Amino acid sequence: MKNIPTVAIIGRPNVGKSSLLNKIVGRRHAIVDPTPGVTRDRNYAIAEWNGRRFFVIDTGGLDPDNKTPVQQAITEQVEFALNESETLILLLDSQTGLHGDDEAILNLLRKKQLGKNLFVAVNKLDNPDKEDALFEFYSLGIEKIYPLSAFHGHGVADLLDEIVEKFPRNVTPTDEEELIPKGRIALVGKPNVGKSSLFNKLLGQTRSIVDDVPGTTRDSINFSIERSGKVYPFVDTAGLRRPARNKGSIELFSVFRTLETIRQSDIAIFLLDASSNEITEQDKRIAARIIEAASGCLIVWNKWDLPEKTPRLWDEFFKKTREELPLFDFAPVVAVSAKTGRRVNELFDVIDKIKENGQKRLTNRRLSEILYEAVTIQPPPSFQGRALRLSNLRQIEHSSILFKVTCSEPKGLHFSYQRFILNLIRKECPFEGWPIRLVVERPNKTENKK
Repeated sequence: MKNIPTVAIIGRPNVGKSSLLNKIVGRRHAIVDPTPGVTRDRNYAIAEWNGRRFFVIDTGGLDPDNKTPVQQAITEQVEFALNESETLILLLDSQTGLHGDDEAILNLLRKKQLGKNLFVAVNKLDNPDKEDALFEFYSLGIEKIYPLSAFHGHGVADLLDEIVEKFPRNVTPTDEEELIPKGRIALVGKPNVGKSSLFNKLLGQTRSIVDDVPGTTRDSINFSIERSGKVYPFVDTAGLRRPARNKGSIELFSVFRTLETIRQSDIAIFLLDASSNEITEQDKRIAARIIEAASGCLIVWNKWDLPEKTPRLWDEFFKKTREELPLFDFAPVVAVSAKTGRRVNELFDVIDKIKENGQKRLTNRRLSEILYEAVTIQPPPSFQGRALRLSNLRQIEHSSILFKVTCSEPKGLHFSYQRFILNLIRKECPFEGWPIRLVVERPNKTENKK
């Protein structure tokens, strides 16, 4: 995030902070719902206005009188956002009017301002002709207040014009994907398996809110750290519940964001709960999503501090993992305790090894030898009375491990024979941490002439 200005949106719950972030960004980046407290962690997005690029942080709603652990964690997240930002937007709500907490939050921002630019905006003025609703907010002692409607967009442009006036202009246009580091590592699992606790332990700071209530994290949280000269772009995701339990729009959008994150990540850290001593059907559903994404994978049994730790017990867990998740025979299996930090640092070495394995390539010559070995040892079964001809086994340049082979009748090559070929490839190069796939295609006209 260096050299790019950062703007934080602060305010009480349900004043429209996430709606304003979405309007600034120009798409639905944050979860929006009329239920107070939907945003809990701080949520980053890239925005551009008048040729100037900047980060926007959507923060959880501040409630000074609420002393619950979750609210205290939200307040801590807001503190982080204040420290990271050069510009602050205090967002107020015209529909509820001036609230006592608004003044308390403003006083907090004034103490934390320390040379930062502070803008006060009043949201939900859907009718621009009714700006007389602003009068009571001037009692806060603010010289200029910005009326706007994050939902309709009224007034947002005027606010952004003022905010970006002193920001540096972009030298070249850049989209959000270019600013997000490659090789993202997603923490994936059911609610309450300890994803956020592990995320925070890996980062060395409280970046995600941790609470014993399942589903505390509702949006995907991105954060990169540098360790020993290497960058690790971690993503904490919302827990994936059983389909029948995804009842509300918040839950459904959280699930959508998590599935999208899995598809866009290079490596998935798949968390299982060692305290439950089982792999549930929901765990297996999540495993299927990771396989579909063809991303690298590391299986982590978290909460290893809770059961009695013995070598024999670990052997039982390892065996259970291989038996109940047979499609993950390629994935390393590790036991950690995010709570105590036990073996957490070892995950970086495993991640490095998976990344290294993902870069390995087999030469066309060696793959031709492997294919010759396959058809010699066990020719493919015939299809509709005709022998199948296989040729041109190649590794495709791809973010995952992908191979292609041509076949005279692609639909006739049984999946068991495809698996036979892949097993021979793994025998040559295990690609530990990665699923490998085979695409079967019909020969083109040039290959047929040969």
